[in-house]
Amino acid sequence: MGEFTGELACLLGAGMWAVAVAIFRRPIQQFGAPAVNLVKSVIATLLLGLTVVVTGQAGVLAGAGAVPLGLIAASGLIGLTLGDTALFAAVGRIGPYRTMLLQTLAPVFTALFAVLWLDTVPTGREILGAFVILSGVLMVITPARGSAPGPVAGGGSLRTGYLFGILSALGQGVGIVLAKDGMETIPFVPATFFRLVVAAAGLVILTAMSGRLRRVLHAVRDRRSLGRMAGASFLGTYLAMMCMMAGVWLAPPAVSATLLSTTPVFSLFIDAKATREKIAPRKILGTFIAILGVALLAGIGLS
Repeated sequence: MGEFTGELACLLGAGMWAVAVAIFRRPIQQFGAPAVNLVKSVIATLLLGLTVVVTGQAGVLAGAGAVPLGLIAASGLIGLTLGDTALFAAVGRIGPYRTMLLQTLAPVFTALFAVLWLDTVPTGREILGAFVILSGVLMVITPARGSAPGPVAGGGSLRTGYLFGILSALGQGVGIVLAKDGMETIPFVPATFFRLVVAAAGLVILTAMSGRLRRVLHAVRDRRSLGRMAGASFLGTYLAMMCMMAGVWLAPPAVSATLLSTTPVFSLFIDAKATREKIAPRKILGTFIAILGVALLAGIGLS
């Protein structure tokens, strides 16, 4: 393998996830975040299930302990059932770029939850990284002096969209800690498959309780939308996940964490092309400040 294979895998995964989220935007606005998240989760579960069988890891989960499986299940419900639904709700309201930028807050929530869950003590560099991330995010989401807030894509308010984005980052951050703790004894691929199975089951229950199963059926029957969601699920949830997994495996942890947080950079240019708007220097600067904060939080030195 090449010297920078892991780093390239991380960048490829981040880019594919940015493209996938942009593709999901139209179905989200048409059928709603819960319905699209359920369809995405089912498609990804089927793909990962096939991967588990092909790689001969089908029996791993049967021999796993109750505690690791419980942690992974909780991670799926918090990070995917609730977190991804909030993420898609944010995409429908504030667009892919702002939503992806808010995901840079996930490492902050991961660090905070690790303090509570694992009884760790944050370092001064990690605290500085958290403040740098917040500074970059605020630079983008707060309007410049004398300018009006941007339009809301899918109805509602910007405040609601930002709230969903922050809730998504919180779900992702907490889910990462739980999943990592649960995957100490379970390989990544079967663990991720089980996580998706639980998440999909949770989504079915939530969708049924909210009376929105009909929207899921409409989404599945709409061939164009189903094609969009299937393609985005394959690209963003399956292939991107594999690239991210390879990147985490091959690249140093701090480097992989930082490169995987570059999704907002890709989303910035994708969003600008889709809306045909000029990219404001404020957005570029804020995005890179947020990524710098992730680098500090992840432990990359500046020397």
